[in-house]
Amino acid sequence: MSTSSSSLLSSSSPHSMPQGQSHVLARRSEWLQGHLLYSTTLTRKPRTNLSTQSIYINSDPQKTTLDLDGGTTEAMHAQGAPYFSSQSSHVEKALPARPLTIVQPVTQRPWHMPMLSSLMIPVSNLLHRRVHEHFSVAQVLLMAGYSTVILYAIQYKSIPFIDFDRSGWVSVSQLPLVYALATKNNVIGMLVGVGYEKLNYLHRFAGGFAILAANIHAIGYCGCPISYLLRVESSPELLRNTFRRHRSNGLWLLYCAFEILGIFSMQGIRSKSYNLFFVTHFLALTVILVSVCYHCAGCLPYVVVAGVFYAVDHLVRGIKTRITTATLRPIPELGLTRVEMPSINAGWRVGQHVRLRVLSTSMGFWGLTEIHPFTIANVNRTEEGLVLLCKKAGRWTNKMYQTANTSAYGERGQELGRTVKVMVEGPYGGLGNTVITSYSGAMLVVGGSGVTFALASVQEFVRNRTSSNISEINVIWCIADPGSFSGTHAPLFTALISESASARLRISVFYTRASSVRSFEGMYLPPGITLAPGRPNLNKHLGDVVNATLGSGGCTGVFVGVCGPVSLAGSVSETVRRFDTARRRAVGGVEVHEEVFGW
Repeated sequence: MSTSSSSLLSSSSPHSMPQGQSHVLARRSEWLQGHLLYSTTLTRKPRTNLSTQSIYINSDPQKTTLDLDGGTTEAMHAQGAPYFSSQSSHVEKALPARPLTIVQPVTQRPWHMPMLSSLMIPVSNLLHRRVHEHFSVAQVLLMAGYSTVILYAIQYKSIPFIDFDRSGWVSVSQLPLVYALATKNNVIGMLVGVGYEKLNYLHRFAGGFAILAANIHAIGYCGCPISYLLRVESSPELLRNTFRRHRSNGLWLLYCAFEILGIFSMQGIRSKSYNLFFVTHFLALTVILVSVCYHCAGCLPYVVVAGVFYAVDHLVRGIKTRITTATLRPIPELGLTRVEMPSINAGWRVGQHVRLRVLSTSMGFWGLTEIHPFTIANVNRTEEGLVLLCKKAGRWTNKMYQTANTSAYGERGQELGRTVKVMVEGPYGGLGNTVITSYSGAMLVVGGSGVTFALASVQEFVRNRTSSNISEINVIWCIADPGSFSGTHAPLFTALISESASARLRISVFYTRASSVRSFEGMYLPPGITLAPGRPNLNKHLGDVVNATLGSGGCTGVFVGVCGPVSLAGSVSETVRRFDTARRRAVGGVEVHEEVFGW
Protein backbone atom coordinates (compact mmCIF):
# COMPACT_ATOMS: atom_id res chain seq x y z
CA MET A 1 0.00 0.00 0.00
CA SER A 2 1.61 3.23 -1.15
CA THR A 3 0.94 6.50 0.66
CA SER A 4 1.57 10.01 -0.54
CA SER A 5 3.20 11.89 2.34
CA SER A 6 3.94 15.02 0.36
CA SER A 7 0.33 16.19 0.14
CA LEU A 8 -2.39 16.58 2.73
CA LEU A 9 -6.10 16.57 2.21
CA SER A 10 -8.22 19.06 4.11
CA SER A 11 -11.85 18.04 4.27
CA SER A 12 -14.78 18.55 6.55
CA SER A 13 -15.64 14.88 6.09
CA PRO A 14 -12.96 12.28 6.67
CA HIS A 15 -14.86 9.71 4.64
CA SER A 16 -14.89 11.40 1.24
CA MET A 17 -13.29 9.42 -1.53
CA PRO A 18 -9.56 10.21 -1.77
CA GLN A 19 -7.81 11.01 -4.98
CA GLY A 20 -6.00 7.69 -5.25
CA GLN A 21 -7.73 4.40 -5.90
CA SER A 22 -6.31 0.91 -5.95
CA HIS A 23 -7.57 -2.62 -5.84
CA VAL A 24 -6.47 -4.88 -3.02
CA LEU A 25 -5.87 -7.81 -5.37
CA ALA A 26 -3.56 -5.64 -7.49
CA ARG A 27 -0.88 -6.18 -4.85
CA ARG A 28 1.09 -9.37 -5.43
CA SER A 29 1.18 -10.21 -1.71
CA GLU A 30 -2.62 -10.37 -1.58
CA TRP A 31 -2.70 -13.28 -4.01
CA LEU A 32 -0.64 -15.32 -1.55
CA GLN A 33 -3.17 -14.84 1.25
CA GLY A 34 -5.95 -17.32 1.88
CA HIS A 35 -4.20 -20.42 0.54
CA LEU A 36 -1.40 -21.57 2.86
CA LEU A 37 -0.82 -20.99 6.55
CA TYR A 38 2.67 -19.88 7.47
CA SER A 39 4.71 -17.90 9.96
CA THR A 40 6.31 -14.54 9.27
CA THR A 41 8.31 -12.00 11.23
CA LEU A 42 6.19 -9.12 12.43
CA THR A 43 7.66 -5.76 11.44
CA ARG A 44 5.63 -3.78 13.94
CA LYS A 45 3.72 -4.40 17.12
CA PRO A 46 -0.04 -4.65 16.58
CA ARG A 47 -2.02 -1.80 18.08
CA THR A 48 -4.65 -4.15 19.43
CA ASN A 49 -3.28 -7.15 21.27
CA LEU A 50 -5.89 -9.90 21.48
CA SER A 51 -4.04 -12.03 23.99
CA THR A 52 -6.11 -12.87 27.04
CA GLN A 53 -3.08 -12.13 29.19
CA SER A 54 -2.93 -8.46 28.22
CA ILE A 55 -6.62 -7.57 27.86
CA TYR A 56 -8.71 -7.82 30.95
CA ILE A 57 -11.54 -5.98 32.63
CA ASN A 58 -11.76 -4.65 36.18
CA SER A 59 -14.81 -3.94 38.27
CA ASP A 60 -13.43 -0.55 39.28
CA PRO A 61 -13.90 2.06 36.52
CA GLN A 62 -11.25 4.25 38.13
CA LYS A 63 -8.59 1.67 37.40
CA THR A 64 -7.04 0.81 34.08
CA THR A 65 -9.48 -1.25 32.06
CA LEU A 66 -7.34 -2.19 29.11
CA ASP A 67 -3.69 -2.59 28.33
CA LEU A 68 -3.11 -1.60 24.70
CA ASP A 69 0.46 -1.21 23.55
CA GLY A 70 1.51 -0.73 27.14
CA GLY A 71 -0.83 2.27 27.53
CA THR A 72 -4.06 2.91 29.39
CA THR A 73 -7.54 3.96 28.54
CA GLU A 74 -8.07 6.55 31.22
CA ALA A 75 -9.47 8.87 28.56
CA MET A 76 -12.24 6.36 28.14
CA HIS A 77 -13.27 6.77 31.76
CA ALA A 78 -13.23 10.52 31.34
CA GLN A 79 -16.22 10.11 29.03
CA GLY A 80 -18.26 9.11 32.04
CA ALA A 81 -18.82 5.44 31.27
CA PRO A 82 -20.64 4.02 34.30
CA TYR A 83 -21.15 0.63 35.85
CA PHE A 84 -24.22 -1.38 35.06
CA SER A 85 -26.85 -0.50 37.59
CA SER A 86 -27.80 -3.46 39.71
CA GLN A 87 -31.42 -2.35 39.44
CA SER A 88 -31.62 -2.46 35.67
CA SER A 89 -31.68 -5.33 33.21
CA HIS A 90 -31.77 -3.15 30.09
CA VAL A 91 -28.81 -0.90 29.52
CA GLU A 92 -28.36 1.40 26.55
CA LYS A 93 -25.86 4.24 26.42
CA ALA A 94 -25.29 7.08 24.05
CA LEU A 95 -22.73 6.39 21.37
CA PRO A 96 -19.56 8.42 21.24
CA ALA A 97 -19.50 11.17 18.66
CA ARG A 98 -18.41 10.21 15.16
CA PRO A 99 -14.63 10.52 14.89
CA LEU A 100 -13.46 13.57 12.95
CA THR A 101 -10.20 13.90 11.15
CA ILE A 102 -9.70 17.39 9.78
CA VAL A 103 -6.38 16.78 8.08
CA GLN A 104 -5.25 13.34 6.97
CA PRO A 105 -2.83 12.05 4.36
CA VAL A 106 -4.11 10.95 0.98
CA THR A 107 -4.20 7.17 0.89
CA GLN A 108 -5.19 4.75 -1.82
CA ARG A 109 -8.60 3.28 -1.14
CA PRO A 110 -9.76 -0.03 -2.62
CA TRP A 111 -11.98 -0.04 -5.67
CA HIS A 112 -15.50 -1.29 -5.14
CA MET A 113 -17.07 -3.56 -7.73
CA PRO A 114 -20.78 -4.04 -6.94
CA MET A 115 -22.35 -7.45 -7.19
CA LEU A 116 -25.11 -8.19 -9.66
CA SER A 117 -27.54 -8.17 -6.72
CA SER A 118 -26.89 -4.41 -6.38
CA LEU A 119 -27.32 -3.75 -10.11
CA MET A 120 -30.51 -5.79 -10.53
CA ILE A 121 -32.29 -5.37 -7.20
CA PRO A 122 -35.80 -6.62 -8.24
CA VAL A 123 -34.35 -9.78 -9.80
CA SER A 124 -32.05 -10.26 -6.81
CA ASN A 125 -34.97 -9.95 -4.40
CA LEU A 126 -36.81 -12.70 -6.23
CA LEU A 127 -33.81 -15.05 -6.45
CA HIS A 128 -32.87 -14.61 -2.79
CA ARG A 129 -36.36 -15.29 -1.50
CA ARG A 130 -36.37 -18.32 0.81
CA VAL A 131 -38.62 -21.18 -0.26
CA HIS A 132 -37.17 -23.43 2.44
CA GLU A 133 -35.06 -22.86 5.52
CA HIS A 134 -31.97 -24.08 3.68
CA PHE A 135 -32.68 -23.03 0.08
CA SER A 136 -33.38 -19.84 -1.84
CA VAL A 137 -35.23 -19.50 -5.15
CA ALA A 138 -31.88 -19.31 -6.99
CA GLN A 139 -30.69 -22.57 -5.43
CA VAL A 140 -33.99 -24.30 -6.18
CA LEU A 141 -33.87 -23.14 -9.81
CA LEU A 142 -30.30 -24.45 -10.12
CA MET A 143 -31.31 -27.84 -8.72
CA ALA A 144 -34.40 -27.90 -10.94
CA GLY A 145 -32.27 -27.24 -14.01
CA TYR A 146 -29.89 -30.03 -13.05
CA SER A 147 -32.81 -32.40 -12.46
CA THR A 148 -34.24 -31.58 -15.87
CA VAL A 149 -30.97 -32.40 -17.61
CA ILE A 150 -30.58 -35.72 -15.76
CA LEU A 151 -34.19 -36.83 -16.33
CA TYR A 152 -33.91 -35.89 -20.01
CA ALA A 153 -30.75 -37.99 -20.33
CA ILE A 154 -32.47 -40.99 -18.73
CA GLN A 155 -35.67 -40.81 -20.76
CA TYR A 156 -34.51 -39.57 -24.19
CA LYS A 157 -35.62 -42.20 -26.71
CA SER A 158 -35.67 -44.72 -23.87
CA ILE A 159 -38.02 -46.24 -21.30
CA PRO A 160 -36.19 -46.22 -17.93
CA PHE A 161 -37.87 -49.40 -16.62
CA ILE A 162 -37.04 -51.38 -19.73
CA ASP A 163 -33.71 -49.94 -20.87
CA PHE A 164 -31.76 -50.27 -17.64
CA ASP A 165 -28.38 -49.63 -19.25
CA ARG A 166 -29.22 -45.95 -19.77
CA SER A 167 -29.76 -45.27 -16.07
CA GLY A 168 -26.49 -47.06 -15.25
CA TRP A 169 -24.50 -44.85 -17.61
CA VAL A 170 -26.20 -41.71 -16.30
CA SER A 171 -25.23 -42.68 -12.75
CA VAL A 172 -21.61 -43.30 -13.67
CA SER A 173 -21.39 -40.08 -15.67
CA GLN A 174 -22.19 -38.09 -12.51
CA LEU A 175 -19.29 -39.52 -10.51
CA PRO A 176 -16.74 -36.85 -11.60
CA LEU A 177 -19.16 -34.06 -10.67
CA VAL A 178 -20.05 -35.63 -7.32
CA TYR A 179 -16.39 -36.18 -6.41
CA ALA A 180 -15.39 -32.68 -7.56
CA LEU A 181 -18.08 -31.09 -5.39
CA ALA A 182 -17.04 -33.24 -2.42
CA THR A 183 -13.45 -32.02 -2.34
CA LYS A 184 -12.30 -29.34 0.08
CA ASN A 185 -10.02 -27.82 -2.58
CA ASN A 186 -12.91 -27.45 -4.97
CA VAL A 187 -12.04 -26.61 -8.57
CA ILE A 188 -15.66 -25.55 -9.22
CA GLY A 189 -15.61 -23.29 -6.17
CA MET A 190 -12.37 -21.71 -7.37
CA LEU A 191 -13.98 -20.91 -10.72
CA VAL A 192 -17.08 -19.28 -9.23
CA GLY A 193 -15.30 -17.68 -6.26
CA VAL A 194 -16.99 -19.47 -3.34
CA GLY A 195 -15.86 -21.99 -0.75
CA TYR A 196 -16.60 -25.70 -0.91
CA GLU A 197 -19.14 -25.41 1.92
CA LYS A 198 -21.33 -23.15 -0.24
CA LEU A 199 -21.55 -25.88 -2.90
CA ASN A 200 -22.12 -28.78 -0.53
CA TYR A 201 -25.87 -28.80 -1.20
CA LEU A 202 -25.13 -29.46 -4.88
CA HIS A 203 -22.85 -32.35 -3.91
CA ARG A 204 -25.66 -33.92 -1.88
CA PHE A 205 -28.22 -33.29 -4.64
CA ALA A 206 -26.07 -34.69 -7.46
CA GLY A 207 -25.11 -37.63 -5.27
CA GLY A 208 -28.78 -38.36 -4.63
CA PHE A 209 -29.49 -38.51 -8.37
CA ALA A 210 -26.49 -40.79 -8.95
CA ILE A 211 -27.78 -43.17 -6.27
CA LEU A 212 -31.31 -43.06 -7.71
CA ALA A 213 -30.08 -43.88 -11.22
CA ALA A 214 -27.87 -46.67 -9.86
CA ASN A 215 -30.87 -48.18 -8.05
CA ILE A 216 -32.98 -48.15 -11.22
CA HIS A 217 -30.15 -49.89 -13.06
CA ALA A 218 -29.45 -52.52 -10.39
CA ILE A 219 -33.04 -53.29 -9.41
CA GLY A 220 -34.08 -53.49 -13.03
CA TYR A 221 -31.51 -56.16 -13.86
CA CYS A 222 -31.34 -58.12 -10.62
CA GLY A 223 -34.43 -57.34 -8.59
CA CYS A 224 -37.25 -56.95 -11.11
CA PRO A 225 -37.59 -60.04 -13.38
CA ILE A 226 -41.09 -59.00 -14.51
CA SER A 227 -39.87 -55.79 -16.06
CA TYR A 228 -36.92 -57.58 -17.58
CA LEU A 229 -39.23 -60.12 -19.19
CA LEU A 230 -40.99 -57.25 -20.98
CA ARG A 231 -38.07 -57.20 -23.38
CA VAL A 232 -38.94 -58.78 -26.72
CA GLU A 233 -35.76 -60.82 -26.86
CA SER A 234 -36.02 -62.02 -23.26
CA SER A 235 -36.33 -65.69 -22.28
CA PRO A 236 -35.91 -67.68 -19.03
CA GLU A 237 -32.46 -68.85 -20.14
CA LEU A 238 -31.40 -65.30 -21.03
CA LEU A 239 -32.71 -64.10 -17.67
CA ARG A 240 -30.68 -66.72 -15.76
CA ASN A 241 -27.55 -65.90 -17.70
CA THR A 242 -27.99 -62.19 -17.04
CA PHE A 243 -28.34 -62.73 -13.28
CA ARG A 244 -25.26 -64.99 -13.28
CA ARG A 245 -23.19 -62.49 -15.30
CA HIS A 246 -24.05 -59.49 -13.12
CA ARG A 247 -23.53 -61.44 -9.91
CA SER A 248 -20.03 -62.39 -11.07
CA ASN A 249 -18.91 -58.94 -12.20
CA GLY A 250 -19.51 -57.02 -9.00
CA LEU A 251 -22.99 -55.59 -9.48
CA TRP A 252 -24.12 -56.64 -6.00
CA LEU A 253 -21.05 -55.13 -4.37
CA LEU A 254 -21.59 -51.91 -6.27
CA TYR A 255 -25.27 -51.87 -5.40
CA CYS A 256 -24.55 -52.35 -1.68
CA ALA A 257 -21.98 -49.55 -1.73
CA PHE A 258 -24.49 -47.14 -3.27
CA GLU A 259 -27.14 -48.10 -0.69
CA ILE A 260 -24.75 -47.63 2.24
CA LEU A 261 -23.73 -44.29 0.80
CA GLY A 262 -27.34 -43.12 0.52
CA ILE A 263 -28.60 -44.38 3.88
CA PHE A 264 -25.75 -43.12 6.05
CA SER A 265 -25.68 -39.73 4.29
CA MET A 266 -29.13 -38.79 5.55
CA GLN A 267 -29.34 -35.58 7.56
CA GLY A 268 -30.37 -37.33 10.78
CA ILE A 269 -27.43 -39.74 10.78
CA ARG A 270 -25.00 -37.09 9.57
CA SER A 271 -25.88 -34.70 12.39
CA LYS A 272 -26.23 -37.25 15.19
CA SER A 273 -23.27 -39.50 14.39
CA TYR A 274 -20.79 -37.73 12.13
CA ASN A 275 -18.09 -40.38 12.65
CA LEU A 276 -20.40 -43.12 11.38
CA PHE A 277 -21.27 -40.97 8.38
CA PHE A 278 -17.62 -40.22 7.65
CA VAL A 279 -16.40 -43.83 7.87
CA THR A 280 -19.21 -45.24 5.73
CA HIS A 281 -18.85 -42.37 3.25
CA PHE A 282 -15.14 -42.98 2.78
CA LEU A 283 -15.47 -46.77 2.46
CA ALA A 284 -18.44 -46.60 0.08
CA LEU A 285 -16.82 -44.02 -2.20
CA THR A 286 -13.65 -46.11 -2.41
CA VAL A 287 -15.55 -49.33 -3.14
CA ILE A 288 -17.62 -47.60 -5.82
CA LEU A 289 -14.57 -46.45 -7.78
CA VAL A 290 -13.06 -49.96 -7.76
CA SER A 291 -16.20 -52.00 -8.35
CA VAL A 292 -17.52 -49.77 -11.16
CA CYS A 293 -14.46 -50.61 -13.26
CA TYR A 294 -14.86 -54.30 -12.40
CA HIS A 295 -18.53 -54.14 -13.32
CA CYS A 296 -18.01 -52.44 -16.69
CA ALA A 297 -14.67 -51.63 -18.30
CA GLY A 298 -16.23 -48.79 -20.28
CA CYS A 299 -16.67 -46.81 -17.03
CA LEU A 300 -12.89 -46.41 -16.64
CA PRO A 301 -12.68 -42.81 -18.04
CA TYR A 302 -15.28 -41.56 -15.53
CA VAL A 303 -13.53 -43.33 -12.68
CA VAL A 304 -10.14 -41.90 -13.66
CA VAL A 305 -11.47 -38.32 -13.71
CA ALA A 306 -13.21 -38.78 -10.34
CA GLY A 307 -10.09 -40.40 -8.89
CA VAL A 308 -7.90 -37.52 -10.09
CA PHE A 309 -10.17 -34.98 -8.36
CA TYR A 310 -10.03 -37.05 -5.17
CA ALA A 311 -6.27 -37.63 -5.26
CA VAL A 312 -5.36 -34.01 -6.06
CA ASP A 313 -7.61 -32.79 -3.27
CA HIS A 314 -5.86 -34.98 -0.69
CA LEU A 315 -2.47 -33.95 -2.03
CA VAL A 316 -3.34 -30.27 -1.62
CA ARG A 317 -4.79 -31.01 1.83
CA GLY A 318 -1.44 -32.46 2.84
CA ILE A 319 0.35 -29.35 1.57
CA LYS A 320 -2.05 -27.12 3.52
CA THR A 321 -1.68 -29.08 6.77
CA ARG A 322 0.49 -27.85 9.63
CA ILE A 323 1.40 -29.59 12.90
CA THR A 324 2.10 -27.07 15.63
CA THR A 325 1.79 -26.39 19.35
CA ALA A 326 -1.40 -24.73 20.56
CA THR A 327 -2.57 -23.35 23.88
CA LEU A 328 -6.08 -24.22 25.02
CA ARG A 329 -7.89 -21.85 27.39
CA PRO A 330 -11.47 -22.31 28.66
CA ILE A 331 -13.96 -19.44 28.49
CA PRO A 332 -16.70 -20.57 30.93
CA GLU A 333 -18.96 -17.55 30.28
CA LEU A 334 -19.61 -18.67 26.69
CA GLY A 335 -18.80 -22.37 27.01
CA LEU A 336 -15.93 -21.90 24.56
CA THR A 337 -12.39 -23.16 24.23
CA ARG A 338 -9.91 -20.58 23.00
CA VAL A 339 -7.19 -22.13 20.84
CA GLU A 340 -4.06 -20.04 20.22
CA MET A 341 -1.34 -21.02 17.73
CA PRO A 342 1.45 -18.40 17.97
CA SER A 343 3.67 -20.20 15.47
CA ILE A 344 1.12 -19.59 12.68
CA ASN A 345 0.48 -15.89 12.15
CA ALA A 346 -0.18 -15.39 8.43
CA GLY A 347 -1.80 -16.88 5.34
CA TRP A 348 -5.53 -16.46 5.92
CA ARG A 349 -8.19 -13.88 5.14
CA VAL A 350 -11.20 -12.64 7.04
CA GLY A 351 -14.04 -15.16 7.33
CA GLN A 352 -11.98 -18.22 6.45
CA HIS A 353 -11.98 -21.38 8.54
CA VAL A 354 -9.55 -24.18 9.29
CA ARG A 355 -10.02 -27.84 10.15
CA LEU A 356 -8.58 -28.73 13.56
CA ARG A 357 -7.40 -32.05 14.98
CA VAL A 358 -6.14 -32.18 18.60
CA LEU A 359 -3.25 -34.64 18.97
CA SER A 360 -3.70 -35.40 22.66
CA THR A 361 -4.53 -38.66 24.41
CA SER A 362 -6.98 -36.74 26.60
CA MET A 363 -9.26 -36.57 23.55
CA GLY A 364 -9.61 -40.35 23.51
CA PHE A 365 -8.97 -42.76 20.62
CA TRP A 366 -11.85 -41.59 18.43
CA GLY A 367 -11.10 -37.99 19.34
CA LEU A 368 -7.65 -38.34 17.80
CA THR A 369 -9.20 -39.39 14.49
CA GLU A 370 -11.71 -36.53 14.30
CA ILE A 371 -11.18 -33.22 12.54
CA HIS A 372 -13.59 -30.27 12.86
CA PRO A 373 -13.96 -26.89 11.09
CA PHE A 374 -13.75 -23.59 13.01
CA THR A 375 -13.85 -19.99 11.80
CA ILE A 376 -10.64 -18.04 12.45
CA ALA A 377 -11.36 -15.40 15.10
CA ASN A 378 -8.71 -12.81 14.26
CA VAL A 379 -6.76 -11.19 11.45
CA ASN A 380 -3.33 -12.33 10.38
CA ARG A 381 0.06 -10.93 11.41
CA THR A 382 -0.66 -10.52 15.12
CA GLU A 383 1.41 -11.63 18.11
CA GLU A 384 -1.03 -14.24 19.36
CA GLY A 385 -1.04 -15.98 15.96
CA LEU A 386 -4.03 -17.92 14.72
CA VAL A 387 -6.92 -17.92 17.21
CA LEU A 388 -10.01 -20.14 17.25
CA LEU A 389 -13.05 -20.02 19.54
CA CYS A 390 -14.58 -23.49 19.73
CA LYS A 391 -18.04 -23.85 21.27
CA LYS A 392 -19.04 -26.91 23.26
CA ALA A 393 -21.50 -28.52 20.84
CA GLY A 394 -20.81 -32.24 21.04
CA ARG A 395 -18.66 -35.00 22.45
CA TRP A 396 -15.44 -33.89 20.76
CA THR A 397 -15.70 -30.19 21.64
CA ASN A 398 -16.71 -31.09 25.20
CA LYS A 399 -13.56 -33.19 25.56
CA MET A 400 -11.46 -30.32 24.24
CA TYR A 401 -13.07 -27.99 26.79
CA GLN A 402 -12.31 -30.48 29.57
CA THR A 403 -8.73 -30.69 28.35
CA ALA A 404 -8.45 -26.90 28.47
CA ASN A 405 -9.82 -26.94 32.03
CA THR A 406 -6.72 -28.81 33.18
CA SER A 407 -4.65 -25.67 32.48
CA ALA A 408 -1.45 -24.90 34.36
CA TYR A 409 -1.11 -21.78 36.49
CA GLY A 410 1.80 -19.38 36.95
CA GLU A 411 3.45 -18.14 40.14
CA ARG A 412 0.95 -15.28 40.49
CA GLY A 413 -2.03 -17.53 39.90
CA GLN A 414 -2.63 -16.48 36.29
CA GLU A 415 -3.86 -19.13 33.91
CA LEU A 416 -1.22 -20.28 31.46
CA GLY A 417 -3.45 -22.65 29.50
CA ARG A 418 -3.00 -26.25 28.43
CA THR A 419 -0.35 -26.80 25.75
CA VAL A 420 -1.09 -29.54 23.20
CA LYS A 421 -0.03 -30.57 19.74
CA VAL A 422 -2.59 -29.90 17.02
CA MET A 423 -2.94 -30.55 13.32
CA VAL A 424 -4.51 -27.63 11.49
CA GLU A 425 -5.58 -27.79 7.84
CA GLY A 426 -6.60 -24.85 5.70
CA PRO A 427 -7.56 -22.13 5.27
CA TYR A 428 -10.83 -22.68 3.43
CA GLY A 429 -13.94 -20.70 2.52
CA GLY A 430 -14.18 -17.02 3.37
CA LEU A 431 -15.44 -14.04 1.44
CA GLY A 432 -14.02 -15.12 -1.91
CA ASN A 433 -13.47 -12.13 -4.19
CA THR A 434 -15.28 -9.72 -1.86
CA VAL A 435 -13.11 -6.88 -0.51
CA ILE A 436 -14.95 -5.78 2.64
CA THR A 437 -12.87 -2.61 3.08
CA SER A 438 -14.22 -1.33 -0.25
CA TYR A 439 -17.72 -0.83 1.20
CA SER A 440 -18.86 2.41 2.83
CA GLY A 441 -20.72 0.71 5.68
CA ALA A 442 -21.03 -2.67 7.33
CA MET A 443 -23.52 -4.52 9.51
CA LEU A 444 -22.38 -7.79 11.09
CA VAL A 445 -25.06 -10.02 12.63
CA VAL A 446 -23.72 -12.99 14.59
CA GLY A 447 -25.09 -15.53 17.00
CA GLY A 448 -23.22 -17.24 19.84
CA SER A 449 -19.80 -18.49 18.75
CA GLY A 450 -20.38 -16.85 15.37
CA VAL A 451 -18.85 -13.77 16.99
CA THR A 452 -15.52 -15.05 15.61
CA PHE A 453 -16.57 -13.83 12.17
CA ALA A 454 -17.42 -10.37 13.55
CA LEU A 455 -14.18 -10.12 15.52
CA ALA A 456 -12.02 -10.87 12.48
CA SER A 457 -14.01 -8.52 10.25
CA VAL A 458 -13.90 -5.59 12.68
CA GLN A 459 -10.17 -6.11 13.24
CA GLU A 460 -9.72 -5.97 9.47
CA PHE A 461 -11.63 -2.67 9.31
CA VAL A 462 -9.65 -1.21 12.21
CA ARG A 463 -6.26 -2.30 10.93
CA ASN A 464 -6.91 -0.87 7.46
CA ARG A 465 -8.54 2.32 8.70
CA THR A 466 -6.29 4.51 6.53
CA SER A 467 -6.99 2.45 3.40
CA SER A 468 -10.67 1.68 3.82
CA ASN A 469 -13.92 3.25 2.63
CA ILE A 470 -15.78 2.17 5.79
CA SER A 471 -17.42 4.96 7.80
CA GLU A 472 -20.04 3.04 9.80
CA ILE A 473 -19.80 -0.40 11.43
CA ASN A 474 -22.63 -1.98 13.39
CA VAL A 475 -22.10 -5.32 15.14
CA ILE A 476 -25.18 -7.18 16.40
CA TRP A 477 -24.42 -10.13 18.66
CA CYS A 478 -27.20 -12.45 19.84
CA ILE A 479 -26.37 -14.50 22.93
CA ALA A 480 -28.36 -16.53 25.44
CA ASP A 481 -26.97 -15.12 28.70
CA PRO A 482 -25.80 -11.51 29.23
CA GLY A 483 -23.07 -12.82 31.50
CA SER A 484 -21.43 -14.22 28.37
CA PHE A 485 -20.49 -10.71 27.29
CA SER A 486 -18.17 -10.04 30.20
CA GLY A 487 -14.75 -11.62 30.59
CA THR A 488 -12.90 -11.73 27.30
CA HIS A 489 -15.22 -10.09 24.77
CA ALA A 490 -16.19 -6.88 26.57
CA PRO A 491 -12.60 -5.57 26.81
CA LEU A 492 -11.83 -6.78 23.32
CA PHE A 493 -14.73 -4.85 21.80
CA THR A 494 -13.73 -1.85 23.92
CA ALA A 495 -10.24 -1.99 22.47
CA LEU A 496 -11.61 -2.15 18.95
CA ILE A 497 -13.86 0.87 19.57
CA SER A 498 -10.92 2.88 20.88
CA GLU A 499 -8.85 1.92 17.85
CA SER A 500 -11.58 2.74 15.32
CA ALA A 501 -10.40 6.24 14.49
CA SER A 502 -11.91 6.74 11.03
CA ALA A 503 -15.19 4.86 11.41
CA ARG A 504 -17.86 4.77 14.06
CA LEU A 505 -18.15 1.31 15.59
CA ARG A 506 -21.35 0.37 17.39
CA ILE A 507 -21.83 -2.94 19.18
CA SER A 508 -25.33 -4.07 20.16
CA VAL A 509 -25.60 -7.20 22.30
CA PHE A 510 -28.97 -8.91 22.68
CA TYR A 511 -29.67 -11.70 25.15
CA THR A 512 -32.62 -14.05 24.86
CA ARG A 513 -32.56 -15.81 28.23
CA ALA A 514 -34.18 -14.23 31.28
CA SER A 515 -31.50 -12.97 33.62
CA SER A 516 -31.46 -12.10 37.30
CA VAL A 517 -30.32 -8.72 38.60
CA ARG A 518 -27.13 -10.30 39.91
CA SER A 519 -26.02 -10.98 36.32
CA PHE A 520 -25.34 -7.24 35.94
CA GLU A 521 -23.71 -6.52 39.30
CA GLY A 522 -20.15 -5.25 38.93
CA MET A 523 -20.35 -5.31 35.14
CA TYR A 524 -18.78 -2.32 33.38
CA LEU A 525 -20.27 -1.17 30.06
CA PRO A 526 -17.85 0.85 27.92
CA PRO A 527 -19.09 3.66 25.63
CA GLY A 528 -20.34 2.55 22.22
CA ILE A 529 -21.76 -0.76 23.50
CA THR A 530 -25.42 -1.45 24.31
CA LEU A 531 -26.96 -4.48 25.99
CA ALA A 532 -30.68 -5.24 25.69
CA PRO A 533 -33.04 -8.21 26.14
CA GLY A 534 -34.98 -9.83 23.32
CA ARG A 535 -34.21 -10.15 19.63
CA PRO A 536 -32.85 -7.33 17.49
CA ASN A 537 -34.99 -5.31 15.08
CA LEU A 538 -32.84 -6.05 12.04
CA ASN A 539 -34.72 -3.69 9.74
CA LYS A 540 -34.16 -0.76 12.12
CA HIS A 541 -30.47 -1.54 12.53
CA LEU A 542 -29.97 -1.86 8.78
CA GLY A 543 -31.79 1.44 8.26
CA ASP A 544 -29.55 3.13 10.82
CA VAL A 545 -26.41 1.86 9.08
CA VAL A 546 -27.66 2.96 5.64
CA ASN A 547 -28.67 6.41 6.91
CA ALA A 548 -25.37 6.92 8.72
CA THR A 549 -23.44 5.78 5.66
CA LEU A 550 -25.35 8.15 3.39
CA GLY A 551 -24.86 10.94 5.92
CA SER A 552 -21.10 10.51 5.75
CA GLY A 553 -21.12 10.61 1.94
CA GLY A 554 -20.67 6.88 1.42
CA CYS A 555 -21.90 5.47 -1.86
CA THR A 556 -19.99 2.21 -2.34
CA GLY A 557 -22.54 -0.03 -0.68
CA VAL A 558 -23.20 -1.63 2.68
CA PHE A 559 -21.77 -5.05 3.51
CA VAL A 560 -24.05 -7.29 5.60
CA GLY A 561 -22.35 -10.32 7.08
CA VAL A 562 -24.16 -12.99 9.08
CA CYS A 563 -22.66 -15.92 10.95
CA GLY A 564 -24.85 -18.21 13.00
CA PRO A 565 -27.65 -20.78 12.72
CA VAL A 566 -29.72 -21.19 9.57
CA SER A 567 -32.69 -19.36 11.09
CA LEU A 568 -30.58 -16.26 11.79
CA ALA A 569 -29.16 -16.24 8.27
CA GLY A 570 -32.67 -16.54 6.86
CA SER A 571 -33.90 -13.59 8.95
CA VAL A 572 -31.04 -11.37 7.83
CA SER A 573 -31.46 -12.34 4.18
CA GLU A 574 -35.20 -11.63 4.35
CA THR A 575 -34.56 -8.25 6.02
CA VAL A 576 -32.21 -7.18 3.23
CA ARG A 577 -34.59 -8.49 0.57
CA ARG A 578 -37.47 -6.42 1.97
CA PHE A 579 -35.41 -3.28 2.52
CA ASP A 580 -36.41 -0.14 0.63
CA THR A 581 -35.14 -0.35 -2.96
CA ALA A 582 -34.55 3.40 -3.36
CA ARG A 583 -32.33 3.56 -0.29
CA ARG A 584 -30.42 0.48 -1.42
CA ARG A 585 -29.67 2.14 -4.74
CA ALA A 586 -28.73 5.43 -3.07
CA VAL A 587 -26.11 3.81 -0.83
CA GLY A 588 -24.66 1.73 -3.66
CA GLY A 589 -26.34 -1.57 -2.80
CA VAL A 590 -26.72 -3.80 0.25
CA GLU A 591 -24.89 -7.10 -0.22
CA VAL A 592 -25.15 -10.16 2.03
CA HIS A 593 -22.56 -12.79 2.92
CA GLU A 594 -23.68 -15.83 4.94
CA GLU A 595 -21.65 -18.17 7.14
CA VAL A 596 -24.09 -20.79 8.42
CA PHE A 597 -23.52 -23.33 11.20
CA GLY A 598 -23.64 -26.81 9.76
CA TRP A 599 -23.52 -27.78 6.08
